[in-house]
Amino acid sequence: MDFVPRFHRTCAVVSLLAAASAIAGEPATNITYEDNVLPIFRDNCLKCHNPDKLKGDLDLTSFSSAIKGGGSGATLNASDPEGSQLYKSITHADEPTMPPNAKLPDKDIAIIRRWIEGGLLQGVNSKALAANKPATDLSLKSVSVGKPDGPPPMPANLALDPFVRATHGTALTAIASSPWAPVVALASARQIVFYHTGDLEFVGVLPFAEGLPCDLKFSRNGRLLLAGGGRGGKSGLVVVWDITTGERIATVGEEFDSVLAADISADQQWVALGGPDRLLKIYRTKDGALEHKIKKHTEWVTAVEFSPDGKYLASGDRNGGLMLWEAESGQEMFSLPGHKGAITAITWRSDSAMVLSASEDGTLKLWKSTDGSALRSITAHNGGALAARFTHDGRIVSSGRDNKVQIWDTSGKNVLSLPFTGDLPNRVTFSDDGGKVIASDWNGKVFVWDAKGGKALGELDANPPPLAERVQQISGRIAALQAAAVKATAALPNLEIDASVAQVSLDETKKKLTEAKVQVAQATAEETKPLQAKIAELEKQIAKLAPQAAAAVKKATEAKTLADDTTAKLAAAKTSLTRWQAVLQNTKATTTAGKVSAR
Repeated sequence: MDFVPRFHRTCAVVSLLAAASAIAGEPATNITYEDNVLPIFRDNCLKCHNPDKLKGDLDLTSFSSAIKGGGSGATLNASDPEGSQLYKSITHADEPTMPPNAKLPDKDIAIIRRWIEGGLLQGVNSKALAANKPATDLSLKSVSVGKPDGPPPMPANLALDPFVRATHGTALTAIASSPWAPVVALASARQIVFYHTGDLEFVGVLPFAEGLPCDLKFSRNGRLLLAGGGRGGKSGLVVVWDITTGERIATVGEEFDSVLAADISADQQWVALGGPDRLLKIYRTKDGALEHKIKKHTEWVTAVEFSPDGKYLASGDRNGGLMLWEAESGQEMFSLPGHKGAITAITWRSDSAMVLSASEDGTLKLWKSTDGSALRSITAHNGGALAARFTHDGRIVSSGRDNKVQIWDTSGKNVLSLPFTGDLPNRVTFSDDGGKVIASDWNGKVFVWDAKGGKALGELDANPPPLAERVQQISGRIAALQAAAVKATAALPNLEIDASVAQVSLDETKKKLTEAKVQVAQATAEETKPLQAKIAELEKQIAKLAPQAAAAVKKATEAKTLADDTTAKLAAAKTSLTRWQAVLQNTKATTTAGKVSAR
């Protein structure tokens, strides 16, 4: 029996009716590890799964080691045989199969099933173990398409010190914006970092101790955040938090490889995920059970997203395969052919009538959800499109290997190209109101622009510093801004005087020209000639003075804008410093109080 994780696994449907009937006539005695299960393991499994051999890091020689599981985590889930990897392996319903060459007798399989259903009892006097299932029913009674009533869900109770502080930046694996609140989440190693998209202020951090979060999605009402990820070649799962409390409320999936793509349905009843095993899996959130396991994709599943109305599910793979499914039943609706490279992103328009796919072939393709017909193909990025996202008003933002971040409309028109100066923009999204674009590059830098004019608004730090270091950084920034504000303010008066003088000179010359033209109209033939010469000279002067005045006004305006912006940034930095100094002080006070109490 081998629990070594593998990239590519197949799925087989196995009937257990024979196993059920084999024990139908037996008395309803408790099945325990010591009396019933260990003898089966001893006869069939311990040759490979003992402390000396430990295939897949799994030891079945003792109750505690069996419950602990193997290299990919726990393999037994109390009361849930179908949710237990060991059971799926001994029934050959999932790989790796145990034993690899032949199934256990049906009677032995039935005993192990009853042991799991009975709560994984160790001995006759043991208590049943609690099932590893979500503690909260996430499903919604109704789904409202559009903005929910009430204030938008904002993060609360997040950690303000990072769980990980990397020595250098690395490419972000995911970015997600709340659909209704000014919040953006950035995926970083073993943590998720939140920022306010209004003032670009740091909000807090959630831990993802299971490894690297490869995909982030907010629920359609904005209250939940989902992260799919794990450790490549070892383990994968999906975690769901309530961002308004910072509470981790659900965990689904026990993969043998990292989850590359995931999403939660609009009614929050389903979580879909995919990864290197080429399977699209749909889990129930109420109990974490696997509802559908779909083997259709021929390569790694790289993109998964439910439609906003919850009716459809789209998935894409590394071969360019793109599928549309009925969300509740998991039934295939349409295969969407045409891409010649890996699918890198899937995003739905807010009315659910249109879904967009981005691909390494460089195109963005628009599809009609009701019949799967191709609506438009946009040649967007030479070398490959790496990310794309719809906003509420139907605009699309995309990024690609040509080092471009661009905004499109659904007709295929390039509305705006943003001034990207980083290194390979691999992730991109809109803010909740569509007013900003947020994109990350290969080095882990995160840029923010105004989505209408393309003005650069600032950067976000996906590798945030600890509180004390944050205070120091803001203090240094304030000193730099104060110097810049003094310089900008000092230069402004002279520039405004120059602009005023230039404008007055131009206005006076224009006035003289007007007067000369009036005189020409009233002059005799003999008086006209010198007046015409005067007009010509005045026009030459105006031609010279006009650009000078325009340049002087432009300089003054730019200086005024710079002074105002610097003053505003200085004020914001001072407010931020006051806030973080208070947080740091409270943290120190709490720590000190804890030490005193411990004495």
